[in-house]
Amino acid sequence: MKSLQLDIKKKFSVYCTRVKCVDMHSKEPWLLASLYSGKVIILNLNNQEVLKTFNVSTRPVRSSKWVERKKWIVCGSDEGAIRVYNYNTQEKLKQFEAHPDFIRCISVNPTLPYVLSCSDDLTIKLWDWEKGWKLAGVFEGHNSFVMQVAWNPKDQSQFASASLDDEVKIWSIGSKEARITLNGHTQGVNCVEWYKGKEKPFLISGSDDFSVRLWDYQNKSTVHTLTGHESNVNVVFFHPTLPLIVSGSEDGTVKIWHAINFKLEKSLDYGMGRCWSCSSTKGSTKIAIGFDKGIVYLKLGNEVPSISMDQNGKVIWAKHNEVQTTNLKQISEEELIDGEKLSLNIRDLGQTEIFPKKLTHSPNGRFVSVIGDGDYTIYTALAWRNKNFGSATQFVWSSEGNTYAIFDALNDTVKIFENWKEHTTFEPPFRIKGIFGGALLGIKSDSFICFYDWDKCKIIRRIDVNAKNVIWSDNEQYVTLVTDENVFYVLSYDQELIHAVLEVGNLGQIEGVDEDGIESAFEPLYEFNIPIRGGKWVGDCFIFINSRTNSLCYSIGETIETVAHLPRPMYILGYLAKKNRIFLADKTLAVSSYSIPLNVIEYQTAILRKDYEIAEKILPSISHDRLASISRFLESLGLIEMSLKITTDPTHKFELALKLGKIQLAEKVADEADNDLMWKRLSDMATNNGNWRLAIKSMWKIYDLNGLLLVLTCLSDRDGLEKLAKVAKEREEMSIAFNCYYCLGEMAECLKLLCFEKRFAEATLLARTYIPSKVEETLQLWQNDLKKDSKNEVKKKISESLASPKEYPNLFPNFETSLKIENLLNKTNNNKSKVKKSTYYPKIQNNLSRNLIQEFQENPEQFVIEEEEEEEEEEEKVLLMDFNNSEKGKGNEKENETEKEKEKEKEKENEKEKNSSIQQLDLAELEKQSEKTIKKEEEEEEIKDKEEDMIDFSNDPKLNENIISQKND
Repeated sequence: MKSLQLDIKKKFSVYCTRVKCVDMHSKEPWLLASLYSGKVIILNLNNQEVLKTFNVSTRPVRSSKWVERKKWIVCGSDEGAIRVYNYNTQEKLKQFEAHPDFIRCISVNPTLPYVLSCSDDLTIKLWDWEKGWKLAGVFEGHNSFVMQVAWNPKDQSQFASASLDDEVKIWSIGSKEARITLNGHTQGVNCVEWYKGKEKPFLISGSDDFSVRLWDYQNKSTVHTLTGHESNVNVVFFHPTLPLIVSGSEDGTVKIWHAINFKLEKSLDYGMGRCWSCSSTKGSTKIAIGFDKGIVYLKLGNEVPSISMDQNGKVIWAKHNEVQTTNLKQISEEELIDGEKLSLNIRDLGQTEIFPKKLTHSPNGRFVSVIGDGDYTIYTALAWRNKNFGSATQFVWSSEGNTYAIFDALNDTVKIFENWKEHTTFEPPFRIKGIFGGALLGIKSDSFICFYDWDKCKIIRRIDVNAKNVIWSDNEQYVTLVTDENVFYVLSYDQELIHAVLEVGNLGQIEGVDEDGIESAFEPLYEFNIPIRGGKWVGDCFIFINSRTNSLCYSIGETIETVAHLPRPMYILGYLAKKNRIFLADKTLAVSSYSIPLNVIEYQTAILRKDYEIAEKILPSISHDRLASISRFLESLGLIEMSLKITTDPTHKFELALKLGKIQLAEKVADEADNDLMWKRLSDMATNNGNWRLAIKSMWKIYDLNGLLLVLTCLSDRDGLEKLAKVAKEREEMSIAFNCYYCLGEMAECLKLLCFEKRFAEATLLARTYIPSKVEETLQLWQNDLKKDSKNEVKKKISESLASPKEYPNLFPNFETSLKIENLLNKTNNNKSKVKKSTYYPKIQNNLSRNLIQEFQENPEQFVIEEEEEEEEEEEKVLLMDFNNSEKGKGNEKENETEKEKEKEKEKENEKEKNSSIQQLDLAELEKQSEKTIKKEEEEEEIKDKEEDMIDFSNDPKLNENIISQKND
């Protein structure tokens, strides 16, 4: 057997003092390291940062292990104590004395609640954490320090021990005496490890005699002795994924041995001093090694699993040299849940003669190629019989039958086999870096790839890209070129043209053919700047894994859809049309699936081909939960109308309706969804377009009080402003309520609001300007408020300096005149504005510029306050309708047009008569007309003001409290 072509990469090294033990977490990128200084650290393997530090002891900690199912770490130190910590909170959960001497090793049972510890006191002890860390067993029999213990992964009631008495012993937890003793080392044994594969009853041990021994413990014999270290061997273990044995020594080297032929593959020396510990995890090719001077983290080979699936759902994979199979077609629909690990019915198929790096089904699924390091073997897929074998660096299948090619790196040649016999040996005019199978044979160099036909090895086309992978569609119409630059290209392939050209024979006589092949053979379609981890064509759809975001995606044309974000790195196995699912596997060979319905792919393909009739026929077969994603696909292509018809997402429907200008539909969707963001969008759009009905409705939905104030004042909507003022008060938006009342001419309400907010100074000034009869009351409130802070001399002086019209009439010129005018205004009710539009300003300009005090003083008997003309434009009437009722009677608009015109004429005539009568009335007549209403108002005010003569703020609890406190003062 040939040696392994190991690609060993040093990921990083971390320098720290004397790392006695390392242990990798199986699920998180964490490494637990025990230090001679007495500390234990958790290291992040992704960024080399120390996540947590545990100050365990002042003495060395020689062993610490994860207990992942309990979120613990267990540590053993030189003073003989075991400590248990929660590694999330760093809380110490338990500490007890386990041994009277150094604790050399701790081992955690994979499933049972047991921990083993071994010590220089010559004993091994078993601890049960479910019983409060009770001592469950003591195992004696070694005659020197016990250096290491290890649980048997196949039988978890067994464990092995290594001791400086030169012996390896195997124990059962039900017996105090060793079942098996292995003798062979000539000096003390430092380490022991079980073989994790099936059928082979192997143990491995390392000794102070500088050797590594592989044992058949059932026969109590040595299978092989590995020599080459120049000092004590402290570390031995079987690699969990690769057929390797790793050993570390005090000579500073780590040696990697082939686990089948026992040849030395690599000897690594990083100048880090003595090696003490090594760790790896299931399914990983990475290992961590602890030295005197720190930690080295290595990657051996790649982590792509050796697994393959044919077009019928039959899956074959290899674990070491053992091959297993399952059939995904047999899985029920109930078990197929997106992202869930599948429970597979696995059966053993056989073994491989070479260690498999890659497994690949032939296109017809009848054969499987197993590619190792420099060798390949072809087996029948059902019976697992050897069909053919040979030496090769790479192996690829053609898209037809039993044709394949191999690349021999030693001779730099490509050999093509047809029906298991060599057909052609081909040597291209450039150095070969790799080959790819499919419809054409792809051969790449450092900077380009050339495609050749399988039969005559004639060049079809040279493409100047550094190809990392080539993925053909099943119908051979498309090909994906994956590059090292995190870019992949989709090209179309003209198969009919190539067949026609090849039939001619002499390519030089064909137009468009040169030394680089046939120019029109490939046509570039799309380019994507996405790094991908494998892919699969399903019809015209390319399914792939975006390795940057670790997400499963597919592209149809230039459109990329994300199916799911994957929980861990995964690899595509294949697609089953009957299940409508894509199947994936991770590095531990766990298989899961995601739904990508074939009818969705067919619909999207038909849309891209503009075959809308076929798309319409397919649409009813698509499940309802897929319509939203299809709608977004249509939108990305600019097919907004089609997208709107099928979308099921209210937010998306709303956006599409706005794009198409379908305001009524957008309003309907917003009504159904009752979404604030939708109403905000509608509000902005309606305001910009002058759709005041919708603008007001939208603003009320989201309580945009500022916007309502602006719109309602612009529209002169008195009813709307009254409603807005009431709502603003309820929502404690006093500034908006004040503006509403001010526009309405409700100065008494404005005064109440100012007093409610304890803004007595502004209230007094407002009263002096608009309601002089209330000046005394507001002034009293202002003074009382200033006096409350008795310690503040400044406020006290301000209070004393305030003058009232009663006490100092000389400081308030024309005050009595303003009281009389106020009385006249109350009688004619002209103190309330009719909320005119700005366009009405010229008609009332003269009234606004009148000096009422001067007019009254000059001729009090002829003084008249004229009522403003009412604006009667039909357009304004429509605008000022309540938006909730604005849609009523819309269909009868034409029938009511004539009636509205007649009513308009009548109203104008009535208004003229009214205006003329008002002009004829003198002050006395106005007083008579309003006498009854004034008396009513006075009676109501007397009832409300029984207890006080101040302004009535009975509806304002905050102000009532203020008034009561003032009375008490």
